[in-house]
Amino acid sequence: MEAAESMLTAIAAAGPLESEKVLVGISSVLTWARTSPDADEPEKPITEADYKKRRPHSSYKELLALEKLVTKSKREGLRAHVVAAGLLYGAEEDIFHDLFKAAWSNKPLPLLTLNDGSNVLPTIHINDLCSITAKLLEVDSLPYLLAVDSPADEEKPQTFAAIVQALSTELGTGTVLPAPARPEVLLMPDYEFFQVGTAIGDTPGLKLQAAAINELGFEWHAEGGLLACMPTVVQEYRESRGLQPLRLIVHGNDEVAKTELTEALAQEYKLPCLHVSKVLDAATLKEDELGAELAAARAAGPVSDELTAKVLGAALSTVECRNQGYILQGFPENCAQAALLFGSKVEAEGEEAPPEEAEEGAEASTSLASAPEFVIVLEADEAVIKEKLFSQDEPSMTEEQLTEMLAAYTTNNSEDSPTSVLALPALAQVEPLGPIEVRADTAVSSILSKARVYLGQPRNYGPSDEEIAAKKALEEAEAKRKADEETAAEAAREAAELEERKRREEHESRRAAEVQQQEHELLEVRSIPLRNYLMQNVIPTLTEGLIEVCKLKPEDPVDYLAEYLFKNNPVEDEQFD
Repeated sequence: MEAAESMLTAIAAAGPLESEKVLVGISSVLTWARTSPDADEPEKPITEADYKKRRPHSSYKELLALEKLVTKSKREGLRAHVVAAGLLYGAEEDIFHDLFKAAWSNKPLPLLTLNDGSNVLPTIHINDLCSITAKLLEVDSLPYLLAVDSPADEEKPQTFAAIVQALSTELGTGTVLPAPARPEVLLMPDYEFFQVGTAIGDTPGLKLQAAAINELGFEWHAEGGLLACMPTVVQEYRESRGLQPLRLIVHGNDEVAKTELTEALAQEYKLPCLHVSKVLDAATLKEDELGAELAAARAAGPVSDELTAKVLGAALSTVECRNQGYILQGFPENCAQAALLFGSKVEAEGEEAPPEEAEEGAEASTSLASAPEFVIVLEADEAVIKEKLFSQDEPSMTEEQLTEMLAAYTTNNSEDSPTSVLALPALAQVEPLGPIEVRADTAVSSILSKARVYLGQPRNYGPSDEEIAAKKALEEAEAKRKADEETAAEAAREAAELEERKRREEHESRRAAEVQQQEHELLEVRSIPLRNYLMQNVIPTLTEGLIEVCKLKPEDPVDYLAEYLFKNNPVEDEQFD
């Protein structure tokens, strides 16, 4: 808003314009949200001729003021137009995106309304809004225009409830949930857009009709509105968001490698994985006509290819497979089986043809599934296949069945074989990956890396909020585990260092004591000659002198002792002698 006001201020301050300019302001029908219909003809739609009577939603009063500034900007050399656009749809879907995403994700759609959803929504396709804007650059028109599409079927008004139901039917499960409680709706983003046209008390809901844009002479892209053009809009949504279904067959003679690759791809690309045996098991448990027919056929013997194709066709026709795609394993194994499942019609490149109806005379409930756009072929030597298969706790087939299967595969998939799955005309545009040679030591990761390049990026929204939270929790748990391990390792290291320090201190203490003892003993040894010398030459005379001192107790005992020792020195006596 501030940027727009600054631009209008700059335009007003600009001098004379050298050539004619056109200013087009794109606004919203929310500036009409509180406009009351004509009291005399309350059911009559309101057109742009009544634009001066418009009353905005409480949150769009500033936008209304900006509209007035744009219309007032008209002057010589400058044409100014305001285009009040209906609720935008098309391409990435703008405010309708959350509903489209929920439908594509196979979730029931909520009816985000504060009433029963019977309000008629004024909408406009983004392409039509662009065409109107471009046309206003070429031709003059009213200063204020309503840009809303014109649904032709008045008996089926474009109500919010009808739009949600049509979207759920076309893209999702077909289920629409009742309107949530009012507090929940008020917390939803953009909820106010879906309340446009709601009746207020006894006043009928607002109905807007564009008149001036029909005189501009542009070519409509979706004049019938969102409700009438729902199939086309859904396809545009898939294309613009990169959400086209990814359909893949994993083919080949190595069942173990195919299963490993299928499970890895299903997890990474978020695709439903359909293995023929598991699909048949699940269908047998269902309490419906097809389940009963399949149970009876399995009890009688091997299931026919026709019935297998019928069951798989039903599984591939689910909403999940229509939206996300599929990974198919185990069927078809030859061209005849592929024709039963996918038909023989050749589809143009990039075209997603609707499922064909079964040929006349076939089961009424049978329909042909959408053909795959990718095929990955894995092949291994018989010895490798046997080693991997029979090393499992519960092999999926006996050695006799395996030999029969390998022989049939070799026959059907020899070079240029007319019975190969890839010989089906419906798969004429498919360029397979492989055959990839699988050895005994081939890791599924190496095959998966090739498959990533072949298939391209996943066609989905990426990880969901729950998956992101789960991944974050795992990362936090792993980080905590590593931190705990590092803490424990650090504590162990410190404990080891402390123990080593104590050991060294004890060792040094023992060493010092030993050294001290050795020095003491050495001194003892060295002191023996000196002691003997003193005992022989000094101690006897000294002892006698001390005894004399004790007896006489002279006034100067030290001098007396010295005199005594001098007089009684045995060495002098011996020398004189």
